[in-house]
This record gives sequence, structure tokens and C-alpha cells, in this order.
Amino acid sequence: MSKFNIRVYGIWIKSNKILLSHENIDGYEMTKFPGGGLEYGEGALECLKREFMEELGVKISQTKLINVSEKYIQSAFNEDEQVLAVHYLIKSEDKIKNYEIIQNTRVGKFNQHLFKWHELSPTIMNILTFEMDKEAFCKLQ
Repeated sequence: MSKFNIRVYGIWIKSNKILLSHENIDGYEMTKFPGGGLEYGEGALECLKREFMEELGVKISQTKLINVSEKYIQSAFNEDEQVLAVHYLIKSEDKIKNYEIIQNTRVGKFNQHLFKWHELSPTIMNILTFEMDKEAFCKLQ
């Protein structure tokens, strides 16, 4: 491994529903928690707040650290990267401004996001693409 990729995600539960991000990067479809990559010079909480504002137009009002990945995670997009995931339980009183967005990725591709509220149930485990998100979801139980 030559690089670490630190990812920070928010688990937002409201009225017995949980927010998930359905994404497509050049045909690679995934369902995960909203969030993204830590940028140089920012802390994990700053990253989370920035990502939620950029992607959803939402200001986070409360956070609680839920999970930091404990297992090795190989990047799905770059074989030279190891991923470290940080998951927070978040709260916000804001309404989502952007349910659908398209963003550039750091490797010059496009990421299409569709944010959806899902009923909070154990079946969420079957929807999540990545083990790191499943690990964090289990910590909520």
C-alpha cells in the first residue's frame, strides 16, 4: 500500500428512517452512508460537516462517533490505497436541499448521487455495498 484514503460518513436517523446515498461512478453502483474523503488540513468532524453541506445543503447540529474501521479495507477504486472509515451518528434540523447531485471525483470521473430515506430495519444490511458501512450499522444495534 502506498496511500491511505480516510473516509468520513454520517449516519442520519430521523422518524425511524435512515438516509442512504445511492451512487454511480462510471457504472460502479453502490449504496452507502453519505460522506466522503478527508482533505489535507481538516479533521474528521470538519470533513463530515463539509461533506453534508456540499452534498445535501445540510448543517449538522450534533454528532456522536460510532465506529472507526478495525479491519483492513482495500479501496474499490485504487489498488494502491487502503481505506480507513470513520462513521458518526448525526442530527440536523435542516431539510435536505439536494436529493440528486453530480460531482467530479478526484480521479476525473463523475459521481451521481441519489439520496433516499429508508425504513430503519435490519434489512439495511442487505442494501449497503461496503463492509465498513455494515460494520458501523451493526454498532447502532
